[in-house]
Amino acid sequence: MTEATAVAETEDGVELTVDDAVEMAVELMRKKQLKGAAEILESVLEIEPARADALNYLGVVRFHLDGPSKSIEILNRAAEMAPAHAGIRNNLGNAYVELGDTDAAVAAYDRAIELDPNLADPYANLAAIVKYAGNDGFAEKLLRKAIDINPEFGVAHQNLAAILLDTGRAREAIDYFWKATVHLPDKGVPAHFLALAYWFAGLKDLAIDFVKKWADANPNDAQAQHMRASMTGENVPDRASDTYVRKLFDQFASSFDAKLDSLEYRAPELVGDAVSAAVGKDAVGLAILDAGCGTGKCAKYFKPHAARLVGVDLSGGMLTNANKLGLYDYLERAELTEYLLSQPDAYDVVASADTLCYFGRLEEFSAAAVSSLRPGGVLVFTVEALDGSAEDFRLAVNGRYTHSEPYVRKCLGEAGLQVVSCGREKLRTENAEPVIGLVVTARLSRLF
Repeated sequence: MTEATAVAETEDGVELTVDDAVEMAVELMRKKQLKGAAEILESVLEIEPARADALNYLGVVRFHLDGPSKSIEILNRAAEMAPAHAGIRNNLGNAYVELGDTDAAVAAYDRAIELDPNLADPYANLAAIVKYAGNDGFAEKLLRKAIDINPEFGVAHQNLAAILLDTGRAREAIDYFWKATVHLPDKGVPAHFLALAYWFAGLKDLAIDFVKKWADANPNDAQAQHMRASMTGENVPDRASDTYVRKLFDQFASSFDAKLDSLEYRAPELVGDAVSAAVGKDAVGLAILDAGCGTGKCAKYFKPHAARLVGVDLSGGMLTNANKLGLYDYLERAELTEYLLSQPDAYDVVASADTLCYFGRLEEFSAAAVSSLRPGGVLVFTVEALDGSAEDFRLAVNGRYTHSEPYVRKCLGEAGLQVVSCGREKLRTENAEPVIGLVVTARLSRLF
């Protein structure tokens, strides 16, 4: 046995060659035994430091174990050893995306496509960046190219289906969602996407039947139960459960900003402008609560006015992203109403963009907001508008609540708040249609 041909010997005395070791490491990677895979690959590289495939695999393993920076260092070494290897460039692109270097990621994916136009992955990965930039049309072309190359590429089918649903082509989306389900048997496709695709395709009976079967098969799944209520109108809760909201936003925390940007999302800017109008554009030194802060899209509008900016949200994933901004003085994971009740006379401003769409009844929230405001304090929020109905609120098929303006005014008035303004604005687009909301400003009487 020589050092160049073997790295170890098994208990049975069989030599383990470098090639065997790499294969063993790959098998451990498939089993998600990443630390073991890393140890083997590092042993291989001690013997053959320029071995590109081992460097490539180690770069992928280190991405998951240590984050993108270490991964990029290793993958760049792999690219130097194998300059014509498209897969290494694709992996580099993934690491740069995680690092937040979009330009480097695009360059890596472009180079991968140049090196091997028949490798599907970089087309799909580049599509995600393009969609984030708001170019759904180009993203769609890239995903279709990926599927042409690899018809069994489940992620590409799923992402294409999402674009089709977002752009009002629900019938076509159904087909791609089912293809994604076939080709992603272990991960599965979010069932609520399929239910919505059926609904917006005009196949409402199929949507209801699908969501009922989903909910019956998963009685402890908060999302399934919430979607059944939204589509059937049966047993509608007064508000979405904490479990449903937490799961929904933890699931989409990593892609949340990109998704909203692609929908022309305006609620944070509208709320920010309303806060400035209420307190005065030059006001400073205020205690401000970002109620349902999510990833922190409102923070840049509130920070100039704040001596203390606090964010509260149910989703830990969202709060992790919000913390990266470095704009909040404090972030807390909590249910909003309970948090407000625990903070008497604490805030000059309580502001909330697109959080109350997960509340049906607003009486409890309004009273809690009043308890947390100082005399003369301001409450600013958005809700989605419910028009042409005698109902106070309604749970829509997308799982969010809509509210009538008279009901909103009634809740605020009964809580002791004076409505300063209640304007109608486009909050975003959804399924190629504008979503109209109410942007509400109310002030607590200075007599309190």
